[in-house]
Amino acid sequence: MAEQTKKTEEAQKNDKVLITFTKPWSRYSRGDIAGFSAEEAERLVKGKVAVKGTKLPATKADQEPEPKA
Repeated sequence: MAEQTKKTEEAQKNDKVLITFTKPWSRYSRGDIAGFSAEEAERLVKGKVAVKGTKLPATKADQEPEPKA
């Protein structure tokens, strides 16, 4: 049973988290999607270099203006 738990923990460490870069970093450009370990992905998100997932957040220019009453 302990071996199975250990294997599960190792598999989770090897799982990749998809992130989308919001600005250039290393060899990646804005909009590039890549998979990183959970720890590395979290570090990049906290550093505001990337967001989790495969879509870039909308910029203010891309958003629809609020209708005026």
